[in-house]
Amino acid sequence: MKKHIVTLFIVLIGQIQLFSQKPEKVIIDSTNYYYKLVPKSKPIGTIIILHGGSEDAKGVMNQITLDEIALKNNFIVIFPNIEDDDFKMSVSQELLNTIAKQIVDKHKVSKDKIFLGGLSGGGMQTITYTERAIRDKDTYFIPKAIFALDPPLDYENMYYRYQREVERNFSEVGVNEAKWFLEEMEKNLGGTPETAKDAYIKNSMFSYRQKDGGNAKYLVNIPIKIYTEPGVEWQLKNRHRDLYDLNCADISAMINFLQLKGNKNAEIVITHDKGIRPNGMVHPHSWSIMDSKDCMAWILRLMK
Repeated sequence: MKKHIVTLFIVLIGQIQLFSQKPEKVIIDSTNYYYKLVPKSKPIGTIIILHGGSEDAKGVMNQITLDEIALKNNFIVIFPNIEDDDFKMSVSQELLNTIAKQIVDKHKVSKDKIFLGGLSGGGMQTITYTERAIRDKDTYFIPKAIFALDPPLDYENMYYRYQREVERNFSEVGVNEAKWFLEEMEKNLGGTPETAKDAYIKNSMFSYRQKDGGNAKYLVNIPIKIYTEPGVEWQLKNRHRDLYDLNCADISAMINFLQLKGNKNAEIVITHDKGIRPNGMVHPHSWSIMDSKDCMAWILRLMK
């Protein structure tokens, strides 16, 4: 019996070594860097995965298997670590330009086959970069497709949600986060949605109250897949939030807008009880709501 256990252990270790690869850390400047995973065979494309606001690149790598699956399918996988971005996303835009150029130049991969995705703030950076690539034509690449996990999208709606969070004064974590975001939004965008309306529309990924969807109109021809878990029971119990307070409201509205405008590759994936943090804590705003195999299958379909 012991012999079989030892044999099984050796086999499992061998599988881990087969499918795991130590990432290379590439320094950009004093605060920003990225991890790079390169397949042994000639790469066919690149996937850039952006972390959320309260985590770092390495933390993401411990929560998903998309990188391992992508490597086996001959994709270069990049995990940027981006510090000190703001609601105008100028830092992430410049860094993504730099990273993509370095990858294209060194590995001779096409900049037309770059997929971009992220959780929360990383999803916001993903969508903002893509919209500006179409709107302003001042980015290094236009993503072939993008994916995001539960990203906030409409700055005006975000502002009012945070106001409600403070007024309810139920969750210390939620209230402290809301106060910080309100202060940062007013500082970065020049005021409130009433006093700086144009700035809120210009920098939002989606504007529900604008008939043209705001910047979302630039995504009409971009394949986009968004994962979201409302977790209404969890939200009511732990934050006393309702559907009007959740990212899923704007996510479903934007996907609906894009589909109505003719985007046949605009998808939403709604999960239930999938959100679990690495420490075991249940939380609907987590990387675990994304099925890595599902995301990879979607990417491969778009490569054809």
